Amino acid sequence: MMRRLRGIVFVLALGVVTPAVFASDAANGIFSHPVVLRGTLGDAQIQMRLQPKSDPDEGLEGEYFAFGRSGRIVLAGETEDDVLLMEESENGVDVSGQWQGSQHGDTVTGTWTSGDGKLSKPFSLKAVESIAMKPAH
Repeated sequence: MMRRLRGIVFVLALGVVTPAVFASDAANGIFSHPVVLRGTLGDAQIQMRLQPKSDPDEGLEGEYFAFGRSGRIVLAGETEDDVLLMEESENGVDVSGQWQGSQHGDTVTGTWTSGDGKLSKPFSLKAVESIAMKPAH
């Protein structure tokens, strides 16, 4: 399923293509509003911020960073039922990794795979902060 998203997700993130690859379920669960998650990616401690895109049917967007390292990595993806699928980009253009996980309450666990598919690491993230969306004025 990630192959279907490859290349398309970042185009969606830029707003160039309107329809989503598949219907997003971002309206449900912890991803229905901006959320901060913390946990591990392999041995690294990370913090991730995700939020629905302006049209929630287009999925999620956000970023993450590893504690003790500089730089934020851009994320874009989709949810379907309890499954989270995302792609990341270190430079905002090229896919540098893929995330596939399952949501269990306020926790998401799964596998991160490098863009070339040669490296994979487990991840486990827990929602630590829910950020209320401010109404548009």
